[in-house]
Amino acid sequence: MKNNLPKPLRLLMTLTLIAAVVLISFYSFYRIWETPPAKSAAPLEARAAAPREETPSPAPTASPTPEPEDEGGIYTLLLVGNDDGNGNTDTILLCRLDTGAHTLRFLSIPRDTLINADWEVRKVNAVYWGNRLTGGNGIDALRRHIRMLTGITPDNYAVLDIEDLIAAVDLLGGVDFEVPMPMHYDDSSQNLHIHLDAGMQHLNGEQAMGVCRYRSSYVMGDIGRIEMQQQFLRACLEQFTALGKVPNLVQAAEYLANAVDTDLTAANMAWYARQALSCDVSALRFETLPTEAATVHKYSYAVVRLWDWLPMLNELFNPYEREITADDLDLVYRGDQGYVGTQGLRGSWYYSWAAPAAVIESPAPTPEAGPRIASITIKREP
Repeated sequence: MKNNLPKPLRLLMTLTLIAAVVLISFYSFYRIWETPPAKSAAPLEARAAAPREETPSPAPTASPTPEPEDEGGIYTLLLVGNDDGNGNTDTILLCRLDTGAHTLRFLSIPRDTLINADWEVRKVNAVYWGNRLTGGNGIDALRRHIRMLTGITPDNYAVLDIEDLIAAVDLLGGVDFEVPMPMHYDDSSQNLHIHLDAGMQHLNGEQAMGVCRYRSSYVMGDIGRIEMQQQFLRACLEQFTALGKVPNLVQAAEYLANAVDTDLTAANMAWYARQALSCDVSALRFETLPTEAATVHKYSYAVVRLWDWLPMLNELFNPYEREITADDLDLVYRGDQGYVGTQGLRGSWYYSWAAPAAVIESPAPTPEAGPRIASITIKREP
């Protein structure tokens, strides 16, 4: 039968059909190419502590015991940012992705969080680089300490340097973000020069780095910086979710897979990105590990508020089928009369209210402090 459509219309329809075939083919190839990451096959156990050492060591050792069974559609990703110019990992995010419920949650761990360790400055941000400097595996040590703080062994990890953040944001085409206040700061020793005015702006990679690193005028110091990073990350996710795509996703994934310290391939990163884009933006959650400021052995720390942390942990971040209890953690918290370790204190001489040489015994239990954990017995589900 003769086609009576005008020639321009036939040409337009032909081009539209060809474009549709190309897009479908590309999408099919993309779906085949992207690959879900493997779950952690070797849990980094921290619940049964090794005998205490009398001398400092790169990281506490631990005896492996079985990991609680996790739920198949939930993935945990440890994102680490080396953003202070001296090797310390000042940005630590634990992400929980539920591919069934399409929810995404982020936990920020303050850089000064006190950890149960044997070296002098016992901050979580020193674990990664400190272990690498002493010939150890930095990311394994950090994952172990995240396990000690949260009870969760991250399935995957990615450690980004400043240059990686700048390049990734530029590859993604920049980010629209409302800078809430003027940000001006210069530190030549760290090659850090931040100059941003307040207001809605389209940030390039260098400007995004400035927003994430700035902290000079926050009343709450590092907590203020964490809140700003969370706002920036939310803006990124909301913007790209609204677009329904991430510009240059394949290029960005390939760059990051080759440039950063990670166990993810480019196809794994693309899979994470697509899963994130399918999440409900209104259900995005950003939380910070609950801590309180304290001075321990002359150093300023963020000490975990254990009895605030456990409910948040189980409600929002637990990927396992059973509840995480204090017995599953290996951290230091403050009781009424001194510091308590859920698995005992490594170097108990270190923890005191006043004189560094004072030794604080485990305090008696009180309703305010919660029950004292007196043993290393691990409770197991039948």
